[in-house]
Order: sequence, then structure tokens, then C-alpha cells
Amino acid sequence: MERCRTLREYSEFVARIRRYAVGETAIGEAVDRAVTECIEEGILADFLRGQRAEVIAMSIFEYNEEEEMRKLREGEREIWEKRGKSEGKAESVLEVLALHGQVPEYVKRHILAEDDMEVLSTWLREAAKAESIEDFLEKTGLKEFCNS
Repeated sequence: MERCRTLREYSEFVARIRRYAVGETAIGEAVDRAVTECIEEGILADFLRGQRAEVIAMSIFEYNEEEEMRKLREGEREIWEKRGKSEGKAESVLEVLALHGQVPEYVKRHILAEDDMEVLSTWLREAAKAESIEDFLEKTGLKEFCNS
């Protein structure tokens, strides 16, 4: 990057946008400020002077796309974390039930498919209090559901 002036200047331009686009500052303001300063300081000056409107529009679009992708990745991570917790809770239910004997496959599938943490917590409490797998199925209402 040290040998390529254009790339170095572009990196400076992007770094300024990111630096200015924090807190309450709108991305449009941050881009406009970065463009103005870069022109004044001779950073990509000819290009920015000639293509100012297009550069601002494109920079706003790219920054917003980058932000949306970050939010999407964060949402996906939260979903995986939630799914991991529900799978762990479901496995705990099955582990407690296994103390009473062999858990039928259809019951395992139903419990592992559940992702509502409140339901799983209730099932775990009921599994801990149950005298048998059959008792658990009756107390939770799963007997009728799993047999259908």
C-alpha cells in the first residue's frame, strides 16, 4: 500500500468516513465531511472534485450495505446462540428422562425439535420430578401429542 498512492489515499478517505460516522452523525454528513477534507488536503482531490456527487452517493450506499451486513451477521449469531441454548436444554431433558429408562425415539425427536426455552424449562422441571417416562409424558401433555 505504501507504493500505491491511490490505494493509500483511498484508505485514508474510507478511514475518515468511518471515524466521522459514529454516534449521532449521519453517514451522509460523515461522507460529505470526508470528501471536503480530502479535497482540501489533496487526497484523491482531482477525482473527488470531479465526481463529488457520485462518490458521496456510492459511499453512503456502500457504508449502509456494510452496516446492514454487520447487523445481519449479528442477528444470525444471536439465532445460533439461542438455538444452541435450546438444544442444550432439550438434551438436559433427555438426560434426566434417561434416568428412568430408554426414551422412545419419537419422544426424543419431539423434545429436540422444541426451541421455546420456557417450554423446555418446564419439561426439565417435570422430568426431574417424574417417576417414569410415562409419568413425564402425562404431566407435560406430550403423551397424546407424541402418540398422534
